[in-house]
Amino acid sequence: MTIRSITFDAVTGTGDETTFYEFSVDLGYCSNSELGTVYEANYSSGSKTRVFETTTNFTIAASSPTIYFDTPFLYNPAEGNLIIDIIWPDGEGEFYSYNFPTAGVSSISGTYDLSEGYAFTDMSHLFLSDALSFDQLTFAGIKASFR
Repeated sequence: MTIRSITFDAVTGTGDETTFYEFSVDLGYCSNSELGTVYEANYSSGSKTRVFETTTNFTIAASSPTIYFDTPFLYNPAEGNLIIDIIWPDGEGEFYSYNFPTAGVSSISGTYDLSEGYAFTDMSHLFLSDALSFDQLTFAGIKASFR
């Protein structure tokens, strides 16, 4: 599956749009079934790939916010679980997405300038776009790292 964008299932009534002043997305593989709290330690060696980056104002709709990647990511489940790393170093801007509980640690959140975050067993509802268009609920191997 070639992933070209990611869309979050945003909570209704949380505004019309959100502006970030710096924003990037990395994708990669994780060989573990759960994430550890150290961001970089979760990635399989050499798999971390920057798929989106902007250092200027970046505005997205608050309802079903979609991030279209600069570089598509070819996901092969045989390589491991998928890590989705959302980074906005300015610490401003936000949108709220629906989430669901998972069996183990499936997301990490924390301050941009720290190498370690807080572990959560909830995962955001998200949609990965491609010709196949799987969503998170049908794609059990997806893991996400949000910081």
